[in-house]
Amino acid sequence: MIKFQKGAKMMWEASVLVGVMVWCCCEGLHVCDGVDRATPTHRLSTKTAYFNADKDTTHWSYFNKEVEGCFAEQVWLLNRHGTRFPTQNDMHGLLDILPGVSQKIVANHQQGRGCLKQSELEQLQNWIPPYDLRDKEQLQETGQDELAAIGEEWRNFLPHLFDQPFHPAKFKVDFTVKNRTGQSAYHFLRGMFGDEAVGNIELPQPYSPNFVLRFYKACPRWVKEVYKNKETTYKEQQLFVETEDFKNTTHGVSARLGFMHPLSLDELVAVYDECRYETAFWAGRDSVWCSPFTDDDFEVMEYYQDLKYYYEDSYGHPLNLKTACRTLADLFMHFRSTVNDGEAKPQGIFYFAHDKTILKVLASFGLFRPAQHLRHDNFKSMKDRVWRTSFVSPFSANLAFVLYRCGDGKEENHKVGVFFEGQPTPLPDVCRGVTCRWEELRPWLAEQHATCDLDPPSAHSSSTHPLSPSTNSFNPSTQMR
Repeated sequence: MIKFQKGAKMMWEASVLVGVMVWCCCEGLHVCDGVDRATPTHRLSTKTAYFNADKDTTHWSYFNKEVEGCFAEQVWLLNRHGTRFPTQNDMHGLLDILPGVSQKIVANHQQGRGCLKQSELEQLQNWIPPYDLRDKEQLQETGQDELAAIGEEWRNFLPHLFDQPFHPAKFKVDFTVKNRTGQSAYHFLRGMFGDEAVGNIELPQPYSPNFVLRFYKACPRWVKEVYKNKETTYKEQQLFVETEDFKNTTHGVSARLGFMHPLSLDELVAVYDECRYETAFWAGRDSVWCSPFTDDDFEVMEYYQDLKYYYEDSYGHPLNLKTACRTLADLFMHFRSTVNDGEAKPQGIFYFAHDKTILKVLASFGLFRPAQHLRHDNFKSMKDRVWRTSFVSPFSANLAFVLYRCGDGKEENHKVGVFFEGQPTPLPDVCRGVTCRWEELRPWLAEQHATCDLDPPSAHSSSTHPLSPSTNSFNPSTQMR
């Protein structure tokens, strides 16, 4: 949640208060228009459940033609963790704000203000948070189902590679020190190899720093110039809060909940976040916290989120495109070894990480680059943008590369199929077709490898060596709730 200086915050709240009063007086019953509709479950930014997220299925016919007569040899997969409970900071905010807000909303309606139905008011009256601090950052049940489904889909898509018993020489698995990524790995393997087999799979110990899966944490320059550079990185998001579009959303949501004063920014975001979490948690069940938002409001709140991630993790800062070079080098070295040696060892590389990892890798390849930068003042002109967090980084977002061997043995060549969310996805900045010829992709990857300057320190303590145990190690037997 963004923080304003005290004077600026007071001015913003004063302007919103005037707006709410004008809105209520001038709009009358029209304030309730647009709330009696389904929540756009596919447009909830990075809290969009994988099963709800949009998928681009338009490239299958060309893909099938290009790999006709080819044989898949190796898969390299990068997967964001599945649907999770809120982080500790977010959970504290939600638990501090929402119980009081829910009771105020009920009181507002008892005084004749607001737009919620009686059934919704009863839900708020009896609302209990669907989590407590013990759940913070853990994989939620929907996240378990997402990863299991993805593992099963890959087994069915390439049964000659994955419809067999797990063996560590054939399948490499890695994840970060965050439990939700280890839990995601476990459930992915459960979907791919079965409930009985997964209990016998010994997962590796996570380690830190991990220069392949959490490289940004180990890049002091990125931390300083991007992540902690509040004035630059989050400037567009802060300016967007001051626009008429955002103020109209604040006016409308506040009035529909029966408030004669504006919700604070923290309160508005808390209501929106709870709406998103509960929608992701429970398929087919409406969250009462989504009730005050119209379709236009959801568009505004998604753009508010997009402005944060665009500059923090994607095309908004040039450094974001460079920090993933160690991840690209890992892909390059695995595929190069398979092409040169004529044998895939391992044949499946499965990585589980975070939205920051996925977003930076996508940007490194130039995928889904918008025609112009997202800014606070071009919201309306960017409504048809391809780059939106709901699409590029929902829960369980995944990017996979499949190495194919093509030809009759005399004139063999290799192609690489790229899959985003399980769908064939061209790399127009690198390759000409839906698939990539290895001769096209290899020099591009080799350059990323050769110019990567994110080398780790020359000496590692035993506690950070990739093979050393971690105090944050993943124990699947304790993570099944």
